[in-house]
Amino acid sequence: MTSTRRRIEALFPTYLEFWETICRLETPSCDRAALNQQADVIEAFSAARGFSVRRQHYAAAGDTLVIELSGNVHKKHIALLAHMDTVHAPGAFGEPPVRKENGILYGPGVFDCKGGIAACLLAMEALAAPNSAYPTVKLILNSDEEDGSFIGEDGALFIQSEARGACAAFNAEAGRADSLTVGRKGILTAEIQVFGKAGHAGNAYFQAASAIREAAHKIIALEAKSNEHITYNCGLIHGGSASNIVPDECRITVDVRFQNAAQLQQAMKALDEITQNSSVKDCRAEWRKQNLRPAMECTAENLKLFQTVLQTALELGLPPLLPMERGGGSDSAFTVEIGIPTVCSMGPVGRYEHTVREEADINTLADRALLLAECIKRV
Repeated sequence: MTSTRRRIEALFPTYLEFWETICRLETPSCDRAALNQQADVIEAFSAARGFSVRRQHYAAAGDTLVIELSGNVHKKHIALLAHMDTVHAPGAFGEPPVRKENGILYGPGVFDCKGGIAACLLAMEALAAPNSAYPTVKLILNSDEEDGSFIGEDGALFIQSEARGACAAFNAEAGRADSLTVGRKGILTAEIQVFGKAGHAGNAYFQAASAIREAAHKIIALEAKSNEHITYNCGLIHGGSASNIVPDECRITVDVRFQNAAQLQQAMKALDEITQNSSVKDCRAEWRKQNLRPAMECTAENLKLFQTVLQTALELGLPPLLPMERGGGSDSAFTVEIGIPTVCSMGPVGRYEHTVREEADINTLADRALLLAECIKRV
């Protein structure tokens, strides 16, 4: 048994308790006060374990944290990523929000992605043994990963400024039993606003111009452009004021997924074309970007780093892993964007993220912490 494995086993009860504690603090992206309360807990815990902590404040979002383990100054540092926010409103999981049963932890964020926070800190403390050789490690904790609009572009700049210069990045997002993530689609959230001409539904139907009817044409045209590379999901529609009024306004919120920067440009061109062309006389439209997360492009450097992780896992006796590209976005996009080799989904294994059935396998906290620690030493 390696010394790192022994340290992780000894530290495991402390970190399991920490994992449960931060999951009991329900932290949707929009709840700045709850996120800051959680940041207080994580900051105090990390400082007590001997790590240095820096905190960045935001007026409209929860604070972000950088937790650092100082190592060999002659080596490039390693960036670890995780996020502190979740998706459900407080109370959605019932009372108590967190429970353990048959080796499974249930609750908000146990899988996505608070288990990842615990795994990273456990790996860092396991590395910090006397006479152990390791580079400096920075754990970068975002408070707005799930929504991305409260911090906005400052969130990407925060992650990139802290990660810049790293030789590798490991994102402790929700882990899968048989795979790791080497590529993710980017997400463009766009709002199309359609303008028509209001009128009485009985007396002026043919003189009016229905913005909702025009929006329907645009939705069909846009979704028809979806393929395996780029998808356009028109997920929200708001329009009209009464059933007896021809509506003069309608808004469509579109979730666009893409694999690389070229496809993003293609998607924006499609939005331009569809908003500029109208099917209903006297209607017009325009669109605006609400939020943009770039793609985590599947690079040769990501695949090379994955091979290091795979070889490490096999040598540790852990299950074999496959490289996967996924449709869901993550902060890994920001490290890949500045040229840092990145592997994602390194957190504990679980299931049912973004549902009230969210769960994680308790013992995989130790497995993934061990894998992270050994990879940090080898990169």
